[in-house]
Amino acid sequence: MDMELQRVTLEGYRPVAHTMFSQEETLESIVPDACPDIARIVSASGKVFLKDKELGEGTLRLSGTARVTVLYIPEGEEKEAPRSLEVSIPFQCARDDPKYHAGCPVLADIQAPSADARTINPRKILVRVGLAVWAAAYEQESRELTAGVEGGDGGGLQKLVVPRKCCVIPSVAEKAFTFSDVLRPPASRPEIGELLLYRAELGPADAKFIGKKLVLKGEVQLSAVYRSGGEVCQTRFELPYSQVLDMGELPDEAEPEVAAVLKSVDCRLREGELEVSLEVLAQAAVWERRSVSLLSDAYCVGAPIDVECAPARLCTMAERSARRELGRKLCESGIPAKQVLDCAATVASLAGAPAEGGMEFTAQVNAAILYLSEDDALCGVEADIPVACRVDVPEGCQCACRCRPVGEATAVPVTGGLEVRFEAEFSWTVIREEQASCVTGIKPSQVQEAGPRPSVVIRRVEQGEALWDIAKSCGSTVDDIRAANGLPGDEAAVGTLLLIPARRN
Repeated sequence: MDMELQRVTLEGYRPVAHTMFSQEETLESIVPDACPDIARIVSASGKVFLKDKELGEGTLRLSGTARVTVLYIPEGEEKEAPRSLEVSIPFQCARDDPKYHAGCPVLADIQAPSADARTINPRKILVRVGLAVWAAAYEQESRELTAGVEGGDGGGLQKLVVPRKCCVIPSVAEKAFTFSDVLRPPASRPEIGELLLYRAELGPADAKFIGKKLVLKGEVQLSAVYRSGGEVCQTRFELPYSQVLDMGELPDEAEPEVAAVLKSVDCRLREGELEVSLEVLAQAAVWERRSVSLLSDAYCVGAPIDVECAPARLCTMAERSARRELGRKLCESGIPAKQVLDCAATVASLAGAPAEGGMEFTAQVNAAILYLSEDDALCGVEADIPVACRVDVPEGCQCACRCRPVGEATAVPVTGGLEVRFEAEFSWTVIREEQASCVTGIKPSQVQEAGPRPSVVIRRVEQGEALWDIAKSCGSTVDDIRAANGLPGDEAAVGTLLLIPARRN
């Protein structure tokens, strides 16, 4: 009896590690000769740019540069006219996990949720910046499954083929691109005389498949604080971008998971205009739902056969969703505020805890506010604001979550301080992995049956038994049992007495 297994191959990637961690970097810096001595530090704000990401055996490494802009009041000024200086701090973040393997693609994002500076003396400062890292690693894999078997039909070969749904990641890709623009404040805002600080934030990207291409559209929100004469002002710009990633052959129902991170931003003032150049790294992993058939079991009623089975791992669910939650807090300030110049919200950490029926994720968001006091003095204040989101997670599933502020964070002066408001978007993927029995080998058995089988057997259905189990144990077939007992389907109630006719070939 010749039999040949029909094989199918599932190729793609699987998520192996999802992490978020924090790190601090410090640096002593000398005030440049072109800058006056420091009398009072107002605030410090950080920007972070990713240079490289490397995955070795058991270790993830991210490197880049954090830039901290320090606003200060110089010594000897008749009016408190603020100045700024920028300190660059190189960094390398490392995370150990045995699931990391060399060559695995990584989606990563890195932010600077907090920064501060203090004077050592009027010409020397100590700068600190906090980094928050999010990373998801994927492992390439190729799984060979058995979908059926050819031959052996004349010998009464019975095959249990089970249709299954599974989720795979056929493609992970990234692409760095640059774009630039020349910006002027709107007519309602004063012209820029001296740029004090700027922030560039990547907003959520819209992703859409067109053939084999993934088209990303988004915008960078650029906020600038500057001097115009003796006045300190703020303005905001939106810089749209679009980019195309080649993801290979993909089905129409594929779903992208997108992460974009800044690699560099250069913002220079020239003749009242801001010349801005940006480099962005677009990263994407694509989820695809597939239907597969698994040969889960086999036996033969005409001749004994040996069947080898092994568990096959299948990702049977990968549901992606997102929800926005409002963050709000009254931040106390020692000096009453008249006007808010800038407000930034950045996720510093994200933690999850089991809750009834799911997970409770809590993001700690750092809000940094720059404002003018009643006497036009420049002041800064920071606050940590927790934001929670509950996610339904079915039993036996895992949930990977990410959080980012979206839109513009706002702060308004109120009695006792400033009221901060922002939206935080929680996005998550709920994954279920299961083990399914899969035939890996079939061959004629060398062991012969002991003797003839009875022509009819009466058998009671036990708890957890399917007709396939009964037919296999009694040397019959599911079709014969159904016909002999008038069963409409492949199931019978527990306790039912069945007539099991023996199959004769």
